Amino acid sequence: MPFETLNVDPETLFRVERSGQPLVVYECKLEGVPCGMFVEGTTSAVSAHLRGHGITGPGNARITCLWTGCSKRLNREGMTRHILTHLGVKVRCTMCRAVKCRLDLLRAHIRSSESCHFARVGIVHGPEGRFLYPTSWTTTHQV
Repeated sequence: MPFETLNVDPETLFRVERSGQPLVVYECKLEGVPCGMFVEGTTSAVSAHLRGHGITGPGNARITCLWTGCSKRLNREGMTRHILTHLGVKVRCTMCRAVKCRLDLLRAHIRSSESCHFARVGIVHGPEGRFLYPTSWTTTHQV
């Protein structure tokens, strides 16, 4: 089965090659500024990608989401978390398996639930995520 070429930034490619492990990436669907890039579904990666699209400025600046099919108005500081909801990325408590849409909500759950105090955060990948494999996998793994 042939591999699909995914257009990612050099830093993401370096990270996947260095770790030797696949990463899940998502297609950028910002309207009006098609970049054809795939971005990792993390807060830091999405934030950097948005800056590359010129979505910058004061955190309290009101902006409109440019994601395909969305026109929600929100503060610029909340745009990264908002984009993660479009990607479908969620977080899971490793103790009770509760799933939350935002990391801050999961951390509050872990703090407030006595049985989950020693839990870690698990990632639930969105439905449109695609695996980005290190080049070494093409010869050593059947993917």
